[in-house]
Amino acid sequence: MLIDNVTRGSSVGDINSVVSYDPTPPRSEGKKKQKYRLIRKKYPKIYRYEKSGGEYFVVDCRSKQWGLKGRKNFNNEVDAVKYAQEIDEQIQKNGAAVSNNLIYQSKDIERWSVMLQPHGKTLVDAVKHYVGYLEGQIKASFIPNICDLVEPWKTEMTDEVLNPIAHRTSIEYKSLGKFIIRKFGHMRPNEVTKKHVDAALKEIKAEQVTRQKYLQYTNNFFNWCIKQKYVPENPAADINLKIRRKEVKTFNSEEVENLLRICQEKYPSMLGYYCLCVFAGIRPSEAERVEWEHLNFEAREIFVVDKSKTGLRRFVIKDADTLWHWLEHIKATRPNEPLNPLVAHENMQRKIREEMGVWHQDVLRHTFGSCYYNLIHDLNKVSFDMGNSVAVCRKHYLRAVSKSDVMKLWGLRPSSIAAQSGESKSDGLTETCQKKSGFLEQESS
Repeated sequence: MLIDNVTRGSSVGDINSVVSYDPTPPRSEGKKKQKYRLIRKKYPKIYRYEKSGGEYFVVDCRSKQWGLKGRKNFNNEVDAVKYAQEIDEQIQKNGAAVSNNLIYQSKDIERWSVMLQPHGKTLVDAVKHYVGYLEGQIKASFIPNICDLVEPWKTEMTDEVLNPIAHRTSIEYKSLGKFIIRKFGHMRPNEVTKKHVDAALKEIKAEQVTRQKYLQYTNNFFNWCIKQKYVPENPAADINLKIRRKEVKTFNSEEVENLLRICQEKYPSMLGYYCLCVFAGIRPSEAERVEWEHLNFEAREIFVVDKSKTGLRRFVIKDADTLWHWLEHIKATRPNEPLNPLVAHENMQRKIREEMGVWHQDVLRHTFGSCYYNLIHDLNKVSFDMGNSVAVCRKHYLRAVSKSDVMKLWGLRPSSIAAQSGESKSDGLTETCQKKSGFLEQESS
């Protein structure tokens, strides 16, 4: 059994025992040296001495041979003798190790070592781990609260010069940053657990797709915290949201007509945007970025800038001339205006959706895909023009739409274009369309 080079503390109950490291026995309060009487000659030696009217005992453990030093004081002889005998037993038991100048550990240290053995760890491992824990506690005390970290995270993510992000994404960072502050702002990043993130997502009163968006940005924030060395791991990394497949929703020709009429009468600056969505199948984020210079009327070509899910591409819409009739009409009636409004774009989208009364996720893109396939019956071209895989197009757009409704949708024209082409406003019109002052015309097939 090993003991430390500084001998162990007194036995339980000796609350007045004192460890002395003086090279010589202590002096009395006076100038006269204390008188020590040897009561054990064998190593370790024991001395009796008097101090302040009391009798005490000291065990002298100093020995160059055994590599030990220090002395231990006791209030009674029994404890002193017992301690000396324990040291003697250790030396008799481990003499070979002592002869190699190894320093023996105390009973406490031996007990701790035994406790660590089932875990395959040593006392050194335990000390290193505890020191690391203390250092971690100190470091953690300097980590800012999340409310102070969201702003630098947003700035770094949105002010990227080499890889600029889309304007919509920048807005999402600001919006979702408020969510992170609201739910976790009072905490430090290292205090947030998976359970906290789970609870925050469950409180969102929205569809699963929306929760997925919140989770995406929460994930992004904690990955940034890892990069800044505020946390070792991401509490949101292992959270997976199951999104049930929903049936693709589309508008019929009358609903599309109503949408275009609302734009023409109340939001004319948004007419080009919605024509691109419903007659070209462009994603909403892509349609927002289309400018007049991105359109080639002669070649019927649309250029999609490289800031979208599809990426940079050019595609031709020749079989569905409805789009170009509308774009020519918009250019003729608003010659000095941009194709898309420069401000309040999303606000006007929201107002138009409210006036429609019924709206579905990506409904205009799904309407185009279904009606476009039923118009040209070429799945590969539908796939290329929409920027989707053939498998996705087959899954979502390979569906039956009545021929009459397909022709009504592709026959929707602005009244000015119909008049210029010499078409009669009564030819092929539905009763509903005739009642609406000729704003939208149905092209006769």
